[in-house]
Amino acid sequence: MNFRTLGPVLAAAAFMSTPAFAGDDDDPMRFSLGLGVGIRPDMAGLGSTIVQDGSVDIADSSLASYYSTDKFLMSDRNNMTLDHNSSNTDSIFNLQDGYTAGGSMLGLEKGLDLRYEFDDLINFPLFLKVAFYHTSKLSGGEQSRTMGNVVENLPDTYVGAIEFLTGTDTEQYGGGTMKTTWNASWTEIPISLGMKVPVKPHWFVYGNAGVSFFNGGFDITVDVDEKYANVLATHVDTTSLSGVNLSPGAVSDTISFRTKAMGLNYGIGTQVNIKKRWAVYFEMNASGAAKTVYSNSNLKDETKQLFTAASSELLANGNPSGDAGTEITGDAMWFDQLAYPVLLQGASGRLGVRCYFF
Repeated sequence: MNFRTLGPVLAAAAFMSTPAFAGDDDDPMRFSLGLGVGIRPDMAGLGSTIVQDGSVDIADSSLASYYSTDKFLMSDRNNMTLDHNSSNTDSIFNLQDGYTAGGSMLGLEKGLDLRYEFDDLINFPLFLKVAFYHTSKLSGGEQSRTMGNVVENLPDTYVGAIEFLTGTDTEQYGGGTMKTTWNASWTEIPISLGMKVPVKPHWFVYGNAGVSFFNGGFDITVDVDEKYANVLATHVDTTSLSGVNLSPGAVSDTISFRTKAMGLNYGIGTQVNIKKRWAVYFEMNASGAAKTVYSNSNLKDETKQLFTAASSELLANGNPSGDAGTEITGDAMWFDQLAYPVLLQGASGRLGVRCYFF
């Protein structure tokens, strides 16, 4: 078979695979509506952050360093390591008193598509598909960490110095809990062109590729009690006898990242026609777009203060510059917004039903 005859053969075979069963007088139907549900793992590409990395650095002078914590937003890996290190030692120091691992988020994808098959018009089994899908979190992303008792069990000289420099009893630096709940959702409008390859009458496989328009992002709900905030926002240097507690107290807030972006999509699938107008299909799809954006600007004042204080005593409080009569002025609201890449991407497995109209 040469390439000149390939097109007509595919078109003829694909014509046979449309929902026109033996005994039907109607012409094969080409325009259809599909309804599908799918699963999308590692939503928003945040698995590496939730499970491995954490985010937003904590200053070395923060009391959090006593708990081997250097990130404001914790990771599952760090939680697991600290917890096992704490539970498998005879030391009086307990870095962590329990945690909950969130894991990367698993998404549920729902939507519909309109498809037109051009077999009769161009004598070749191409189709055009326009769809609308909504993806939202199904599970994962809910973490917690409870601090141990390191600070209050330090040698008496350190305990006395910390209490003197900060004016806070060291019992206020143990047993604090932080919870973070990650969420994500977005809508996608993919437009793609595809080709069908017949397997048997009324059964074909297909592939498609195109562009997608995205609108959405992710959220982080941060719930920090007062003791945990004290650890993050207290800075102590016992060598130079300086220290300050910049904690705003308990903080509960939601930080949102939203964007609109355009990306690519591609996929493969198979369809079996089961009635004159009905078919079932299964698809494997991949799509995505990425853009670094700022968070919502309506963060609570205590949230801005805690992020700023945990990251730098200098930013939050100000420090002498070393020049006589001058001082660097701090800004407790330096973290007015956060910047983070929004990744509306990933692969999904989708199962659906299709109805042909004409």
